[in-house]
Amino acid sequence: MSKAFIAAVLQDSLGCTGVAAARAADDVIAGIVGEIQRDGLFTLPGFGRFTRAERPAAQKLNPRTQEPVQVAASRTVRFKASPVLRELVDEKPAKAQAIVKTPERKGAGRGGNSGGKPVSRAAARRADSRA
Repeated sequence: MSKAFIAAVLQDSLGCTGVAAARAADDVIAGIVGEIQRDGLFTLPGFGRFTRAERPAAQKLNPRTQEPVQVAASRTVRFKASPVLRELVDEKPAKAQAIVKTPERKGAGRGGNSGGKPVSRAAARRADSRA
């Protein structure tokens, strides 16, 4: 999956321009990264959980020369797929379609804005700062 793929899905779903969909995809990804940086955890129900993990400093071997090399401590992100996602990937297409929930109309379940379309937190903040 790529950012362009996410933008294309948003464009088809929302019926917006490619530029607006790319901006929305950027906002979604930035929101996920910010949440992981702040809390060390981001959970997307029905998809999975991203967690920040610490890698301690360690001494490894250079595979070419077999000399020891000191590797600095670092942080990384780990992903664990939800049981729903694992079942969707593992099952036959007919059963998988029955598990996936789709809204009845665009923007369903996301009240609060006049157009009925979903609004990201970042987009709402930008709109508030411009007003």
